[in-house]
Amino acid sequence: MTLEQLYRLNEKFQQEAGQLAELLPGGNMLEFSSLIIRGAKKMDMQLKKLISTKSENSFHTAMSKMEDEMDEIVYMLDRLDEANRSKGMDFITDFIKKGYDLLSIYSICCDQLIERKVKADEFG
Repeated sequence: MTLEQLYRLNEKFQQEAGQLAELLPGGNMLEFSSLIIRGAKKMDMQLKKLISTKSENSFHTAMSKMEDEMDEIVYMLDRLDEANRSKGMDFITDFIKKGYDLLSIYSICCDQLIERKVKADEFG
C-alpha cells in the first residue's frame, strides 16, 4: 500500500465517521464522530512528520504523538463497540472493523519506519 492509498483510506474512514452522527442522531454521536475524525486527521499529520524527521529526538516525539492518537482512536472504537453490542448495527460493526484495520496499517508503517531508521543507523 502506498502512502497516498493510506491517506485515501483514512479520508474514507473519516467520511464514514461523519455518517455515524447521521445514522444515530441525538445523544453525543456528533461529538463522538468529531473526535474520531480529528484523531484520524492527526494520525495522518503525525505520519507525515515521522517520515520527514531528521533527528532522533524529533522522531521519538512524533512517534509518541502518533501512539497517543492511535490510543485515543482505539479507546473511541472500544466505546463504540460496547455501545453497539446491544443494537448490533451492521454499519457500526463494519465501521469499527475498518477502524481497527486502519490502525493496523498505521502501526505497520510505524514499525517499518523504526526498522528503516535503525538499519540506516540514522541516529547513531
